[in-house]
Amino acid sequence: MSDLETRLREEMARSVAEVRPAPDPYGRLLRRHRRRAWRWSGAGLAAAVVAALLGVQALAPAGPAPSPPPTDNYGHYQEAIVPLTPWTRQILDAPVRGQAAKDDPRLVTNVAAAMDQARAHWGAPADLDRITVLFVVRIAGEWSFGVAYHNDRELLFVSSAGPLDAPVSALATGEFGSQVGGLFPLAVIGKQDRYTIALAPPGCAIQSAATTTVRADGTVEHTWTAGGDFLERPAASWLFQVTCAGVVREVGFQDMVTGTRKGDSPPTERGTADPAMVREVLWGCPDNVGLDVRSRRILWGGTPPGETRPTVVELGMLADGSAQVCAVTGHGDAYPISTVHGEPRPADPSFPPASLTTAATKSDALVVVRLPADKNLELADRLLVVAPPAATELRVTGGQDPRVTLTGGVGVVLAKVPATLTVEALDSTGQVLATTGVAEPANADSFIAGQPIISDWD
Repeated sequence: MSDLETRLREEMARSVAEVRPAPDPYGRLLRRHRRRAWRWSGAGLAAAVVAALLGVQALAPAGPAPSPPPTDNYGHYQEAIVPLTPWTRQILDAPVRGQAAKDDPRLVTNVAAAMDQARAHWGAPADLDRITVLFVVRIAGEWSFGVAYHNDRELLFVSSAGPLDAPVSALATGEFGSQVGGLFPLAVIGKQDRYTIALAPPGCAIQSAATTTVRADGTVEHTWTAGGDFLERPAASWLFQVTCAGVVREVGFQDMVTGTRKGDSPPTERGTADPAMVREVLWGCPDNVGLDVRSRRILWGGTPPGETRPTVVELGMLADGSAQVCAVTGHGDAYPISTVHGEPRPADPSFPPASLTTAATKSDALVVVRLPADKNLELADRLLVVAPPAATELRVTGGQDPRVTLTGGVGVVLAKVPATLTVEALDSTGQVLATTGVAEPANADSFIAGQPIISDWD
């Protein structure tokens, strides 16, 4: 198996791990390619690529169904089996997590027995001959558990949740919603509109972001909630940081959500934008990056200087005047791009032809967002700058060119990732109209709306 195929299968394992109330394979696939691409963006390609290579059925949901479907419908979950790593072995070897498990040890025994009876339902092969219960919790009016079918080499992770009075046999077949996939060093489970469950290797500290603000250089600053190696939180959490022995091992989003926003699109303030591209940037821009967006604007539309593809730039305005920035480049469905070094763009004609990139800005007066690369699924060495309309030139510190001519207040700055820039917009008299900064840390795999994404479990 090639490295690309291995990465695709690993990403598929992540992508199928989703709580879901009822089957809707095709609709869910379309939604997942938009939002799962944000998840684990530094670790591999997202579910849309897997769907193209492995087929739609590989991403079909776990259940429930009105009547039990044939066992072979579940065979695709074998694609979600992942190798054990030293970190996931630590999770398997840890005591069962959760207060409910401590309060009633019989629950653990009952869950293990029920999941053993249900292994055919999940397509767990016979060579995964052990079952380890990882957690049992009671939270937000439900009870939930997570188990691993495994041997000494690989595993399949399944979790399920249901009403407090639901029998274990019903949860064992996912009657009320389930989650299936690989187990990774940070596992986040739950119904993210109601509660969050997270586990990490013993001794690590899981933190989630409580508040987020945008700095002057376009990066974001967080206040973190304190936590241990297992969280039971009756609230939605999206951005997590995991620290083990003083080393930050992971910073990343879990289950990024894009909105099905309805209503009239805001007018394009500058330039000209294809209405379909406007809808795409409004639909595809992620909602939950810790930034409380109050209103949305279409700042600019057109073809940037030196580019061949059109771009539409959206601002998600925050209460303090800063903004989350989303840009769609190209026509058609947009694939989110956040990775510094990505794979070649698939030749499959069904793969989304457009790209969506993000940034954050302290002010709408001078907006900078990276454009997508042409051939790879990665960020380009080109940054689109939307300056005040009266600006005719940029003065750039840290880029390839110290001076950049603007057309209609818009230009492109050349700078390799990661860049540290100071950008000033000047009018025809040389007066500085606006100034902003760009800061991209060198140790990040990818960037989403000013947030570096880190995955360091090797």
